[in-house]
Amino acid sequence: MKNKFTPVLRTAAFLLMAGMLALSVNPVHAETKQTSEKEETDRSESPGVKMNMEDGEYSIQVDLEGGSGKAGVVSPTVLIVRDGRAFTRLQWSSSNYDYMIVDGEKYLPVNEEGMNSIFEIPILAMDEPVEVIADTTAMGTPHEVEYTLLFYADSIGSKGQLPQEAAKRVVGVALVIIVGGGILNYFVNKRNRC
Repeated sequence: MKNKFTPVLRTAAFLLMAGMLALSVNPVHAETKQTSEKEETDRSESPGVKMNMEDGEYSIQVDLEGGSGKAGVVSPTVLIVRDGRAFTRLQWSSSNYDYMIVDGEKYLPVNEEGMNSIFEIPILAMDEPVEVIADTTAMGTPHEVEYTLLFYADSIGSKGQLPQEAAKRVVGVALVIIVGGGILNYFVNKRNRC
């Protein structure tokens, strides 16, 4: 006799695999391997724009312009409010960026080796273009490339709006479906045997 719960379990397994793939492509929080040179300075001298928000992590839309147009950044991105100042954990679409320069300060990546480049940098302005430099090794020899970042203040939302957070929810729902389907399948099979 064919089990009528098999399609549900297959769907849940597919959702679980899709969510895990999304998490591996867009790591939620890469562990810091190197601290940026700026983090070693006194936080009271932080260059990040002042925020009238509680300290914590949020989401914010960001646009990137400049370069060859081949590179991009994940948007929405993580907005970090720390000591009333704004920072971002900016994730590039490439692993070839080895440092960024923001307001004359050099920042090193905080991602794990082999992952797309992630930098924790200050947000210097909202709703105004900010010029930054990112050094890429994609062209064989390192090249500093000028970019413009534009962060939209009216787009600030909960951290749950980030693509990585949505992938986490998909994985959670898939796990619930798999476990629930497995338990239900066990009791149905047990009742059919009696």
